[in-house]
Amino acid sequence: MKGKKIFVYILAVCVFAQIWFAYITFKYPYLGIVVKTGENSTWVVDGFDKASKANELNIQIGDIVYKINGKDPDQHSSVLKWRYIEQAYTIEIERNGEHILVSTNKSPQANYMDILPITAEFICFSLAALLFLKQGHSKSARYLGLVFLDGALAFMSHGASIRGDVLGKLVIASTVALVPTVFLHFLIVFFREKGNVELSSRFLIFLYGIPLIGALVRAGSFYVNEIAYTVYQVSSNVDIFYFIVVFIFVLYILTTFTIKHWKEKTFASKLIKIVWFSLLISFFPITFFSFVPILLTGQSWMPSQYTSWFILFFPVSFAYLIMTKQMYDIDTVMRRMMLTTIISVIPGALVVGLVALSFPVESSIERLLLLYIFIVSIMSAVLYGLEYFTTKLEPAVFPRKHHLNLALKKISKTLGSISSFRDLKDIVLVDLVGILQVYGGVIAFKYKDNIELISAGEIDLEEVEKLIASEKLDHPGFTCFEINRHEEYTSFLIMTKKKTSTMLGMEEIQWLNLIISYLAVSLENLHLIRKLTVRMQELAANMPSEQSSNEIVWFRKLMFELQEKERTRIANDLHDTTMQDLFFLKRRIASVMSRYALSKEDTEQMNGLIEYVEIINTNLRQSCFELHPHLLQEVGLIRTIHKVVDQEALLCSFELEFDADGAEEIELRDMETKRHVFRMVQELINNAKKHSQASNVSIRLTKVEGGFCLMYEDDGVGFDTERVVRRDIGGSGIGMEQLRSRVLYLNGLFELDTGVGRGVKYTITLPMKGIDGGLTA
Repeated sequence: MKGKKIFVYILAVCVFAQIWFAYITFKYPYLGIVVKTGENSTWVVDGFDKASKANELNIQIGDIVYKINGKDPDQHSSVLKWRYIEQAYTIEIERNGEHILVSTNKSPQANYMDILPITAEFICFSLAALLFLKQGHSKSARYLGLVFLDGALAFMSHGASIRGDVLGKLVIASTVALVPTVFLHFLIVFFREKGNVELSSRFLIFLYGIPLIGALVRAGSFYVNEIAYTVYQVSSNVDIFYFIVVFIFVLYILTTFTIKHWKEKTFASKLIKIVWFSLLISFFPITFFSFVPILLTGQSWMPSQYTSWFILFFPVSFAYLIMTKQMYDIDTVMRRMMLTTIISVIPGALVVGLVALSFPVESSIERLLLLYIFIVSIMSAVLYGLEYFTTKLEPAVFPRKHHLNLALKKISKTLGSISSFRDLKDIVLVDLVGILQVYGGVIAFKYKDNIELISAGEIDLEEVEKLIASEKLDHPGFTCFEINRHEEYTSFLIMTKKKTSTMLGMEEIQWLNLIISYLAVSLENLHLIRKLTVRMQELAANMPSEQSSNEIVWFRKLMFELQEKERTRIANDLHDTTMQDLFFLKRRIASVMSRYALSKEDTEQMNGLIEYVEIINTNLRQSCFELHPHLLQEVGLIRTIHKVVDQEALLCSFELEFDADGAEEIELRDMETKRHVFRMVQELINNAKKHSQASNVSIRLTKVEGGFCLMYEDDGVGFDTERVVRRDIGGSGIGMEQLRSRVLYLNGLFELDTGVGRGVKYTITLPMKGIDGGLTA
């Protein structure tokens, strides 16, 4: 509550001061006429301020001031206190015995000398408010806000001060003297908060005390005409000297701190380098171009109303870092600022050179130097913010580039979910074809003995295959990229022309090169997944002994679970996509038949088409069932096998029988075991269809002591059990090896009785107990 009252009080004082200073600034024009006492207690024009417009009022050096606002000069406040004429509407001068009345009504009440401080004041107040409101929880941010508040008060009082207002001179003298002290206080708090470095603050009371004493002395003296000028002259020099001394003291503290932490690779050591850089840019110009020359010669080399702007560099840069939460990236930020400044040096010099050549009369060294500093500063700021503004304006200025960048983000995110070549087409290739508006695209894999193509859209695959085989990627109709190259394969991305019959542009090719860099990693992962899958199946099917196979039962379980998961996914995809499309196709054909009067021949053809679609749908439904036998849960294992045998018996070339008398207790087993038994029956039937050349095939499921027995027998050609053949994925024997692996996983026994011309007999015995150890993947 107390803090709020103090805040309201300070705000009320600032508002009152702002109103008063604005009133003085815009009521009176700035004259800048310096006077001194002459003979017979007269007041003589002694000179003009550099920014004065008095020469336009027909006032010359040596003119005797006779009246100011119709009164004697001895009664005018600014003449007595400051020795220059301000707040005057009329000035009566005497020149060569002639009296001349000069009116200041035609002079502008406000000029560029007022606009610049008002702008700086607005910037300081705005940044102080942002720091207090947005970063009020940070002590260093609050002290940085006080730095801006001190600068705002100094710039606020500038216009009234140069017009001879006592309050304006009191405020600007006190706030300017406080600037280096407030800066030092902020640095102490900042290093303590951000760098965990303790700096002594005991001397701050002394540093704050001197400006306070000076403010009290000025407040008691400036309202007394007899001593005001003397105190003003002395206090001005004392304030400037005190400013320089405190600045040197700050440099001393920083130097000591730098020597102590120079070799440390800590955040504090980074901070000290940045503080050095910012502090020198902020204080060097006003100290050595304005204040030091005033003490030495009485005249500044560069007006302080210009060099004071540089003081803002330090607090503005730190306010930016604090509010954008880039404080711990300060090193990077400052390097970027240095880079943009270096880039701006030469263009700034060229611009200033052109100005000097174009306006040689008005181009003094002082003005050109000032112009050069402002140009470099503005160009540096623009270049620094160019990336930010380019990003914000990209959707409007570069819509195509923005669209491609959004697509790049989307594709890069989805690439992580690719686990199969089907995903590669659905997730990446289809998007590329749509985004680039081309007819089609291909991702090609060239192996040692074959070429594999994954395509989307309309593209001549035969031509692409010839192109890949020759590896001459220069083609008039395609844009070709090599994705990666290995000993086992080389991959390519090939895109057709755009639908506007033009080739891809430079911007799109650069974008594709970025996509390819991500795509290369995904393709490598897919290749490794393929190899790993093959090795997993080989390892699971070729265990050297039953004992070793039992030791990795978890591996078999994981492999079978992955297979079932993939089968279920494929079955769901077929049901939700292709089968639904066929259903709607039948309805659309029926709708066409009902809307139009068709001839008998056309009707028969349409009915035949519907029947053919229904056959396709039936076959797909059967495939879905084989992939995901949902009847296992609904009617049980035995009835599900009966259904499969009945369906297969209608299609196969041999007599197929299944008997399960007395084996009903198998339904008490868990669903995982029943699923494995069902897969064994499936594989036995598939193997018979492919290789047995039998006339009769029988499958029996019976109960035996301690378990169940699955027996398969045919009268086919058989095979030589002594022959060992290595099989790869897709080979004819991998299914039977999977069957053997399932038996071992279920702790069963597998017996094979066969020979060339003797048919095949499998006997699989499964225990009633569950899987050993209850292992899980």
